[in-house]
Amino acid sequence: MVTEGFPFVGGFSPATFDPWSSRNMNLSPDGGLTPAARRTGNLAAIQAAYKSGMRFDGDIDIPVIDWRHYLEHQLDMHHSHQSFATRQRLQLRHDDDNMVIWFTDARPGAPLSDQTPEAFEVIDEWMANIHATPWKGVAANKPPRAVDRCFDTLGNEIAAGDDVWDGVLDSNPPGPCTQQFPLYSSSRRVAGGPYQGGIFKCGRQSVDAAIAAGVYGSWAPSAGERDRLVQIFPEGVCDWSQPDVGRPKH
Repeated sequence: MVTEGFPFVGGFSPATFDPWSSRNMNLSPDGGLTPAARRTGNLAAIQAAYKSGMRFDGDIDIPVIDWRHYLEHQLDMHHSHQSFATRQRLQLRHDDDNMVIWFTDARPGAPLSDQTPEAFEVIDEWMANIHATPWKGVAANKPPRAVDRCFDTLGNEIAAGDDVWDGVLDSNPPGPCTQQFPLYSSSRRVAGGPYQGGIFKCGRQSVDAAIAAGVYGSWAPSAGERDRLVQIFPEGVCDWSQPDVGRPKH
């Protein structure tokens, strides 16, 4: 990263600040014909992120309500699949019984409802239950409204329960909230990466090995597409069986 400036007209303004402008990009020298040079993760920086606690890996033991507006139609950076990336990290660490996921529709042409007040009410009830019967733990102290839910643009509940997000992190048929709020992928997931993300630096394998292993799912690249992958990734692509070579060794 290099020090960012204000590349747009108008001087200093939060509206014109762009920390991801071309100053911080490796660009193709000829408009895309020749691939841009690849960067590699800095191991010291990666290890500092781990050691400082800046990377969340599911180690949490308090009640969590992950509520968000559904903003996929806006191409908003707060993409909805992150709720489920967090859930998968919790599942891999222990379980996700202390987390519930709420979505509220925010598509154009309707009022913007806010579930924050209700979320605070539910958290207050949940915490009061834990205070009264701490030996039960977090999951067993859930109040009735502390379940997965989704809401329409007016804040009316569409569905609630343990199965409303089926089909996101499992192979079950899509639940009612999954059907109502489509979730989209990411470049790393398309490249075979796990849903939970959070990988700073992966081990590598050759493009041919990745294709042979079915890393790219049903996509069968042509010879030209295979050659282009090799050109873009001359040192290989991610080997997700050894996903985080930057993690400090203990």
